[in-house]
Amino acid sequence: MIITLSGAKGGTGKSTLAVHLGAEWAARGKRVLVVDADPQGTAITWGEVRASSGRDKPTVIPTGDNVRQAVAELAPGFDVVLIDTAGRQSKRLVGALSVSHLALMPCQPSGPDIWALQGSLETVREVQELRPELRAAIVVNGETRTKLSAQARQALEDLGVPVIGSLNRRTAIGEATTAGDGITEREPRGAAALEVRSVLDAVEAYMGGRSAADVA
Repeated sequence: MIITLSGAKGGTGKSTLAVHLGAEWAARGKRVLVVDADPQGTAITWGEVRASSGRDKPTVIPTGDNVRQAVAELAPGFDVVLIDTAGRQSKRLVGALSVSHLALMPCQPSGPDIWALQGSLETVREVQELRPELRAAIVVNGETRTKLSAQARQALEDLGVPVIGSLNRRTAIGEATTAGDGITEREPRGAAALEVRSVLDAVEAYMGGRSAADVA
């Protein structure tokens, strides 16, 4: 299964979701590759911090505009590939989507984030015209128990793309990322870990066991 973390706006949690899902899949015995196609390099830095303590899974690599070719060549050696992209529309994003099975779009529950997500959906739909097997799903990131958050979630559901999970605002996620940890390793029984596992399980159920080796 090849997943592109996509979205036209920075700060939505693409890098965070990529590394924590990657760590949990690796903990479940999957061969996992995290591809950092974001010039900010958050996933790469997380991987370097992680490697400094002797942990080499998941595999984390950087890539540039050749993301499509790189993933197509490497994917057969992995069960799950997660591609972290920048918070803007770009050649890298289109290249990543063109070899992916799923566009997973984290979105903050706010008007500006939802407006930006609509632009991302347009890009996904353009790629789907050439790659109809590409699916899309939304993860609400930073959900709160407020009326505004509930209204934003409803607006996301009205976009016609499945909302398959949510993450609340939790400092534990940021602390784990900075330490090179997966949240499910650092606080396995914590609320944040439960939410990450829930998103992962929802992705697997939604995608029905697609293989990373199956690249069109």
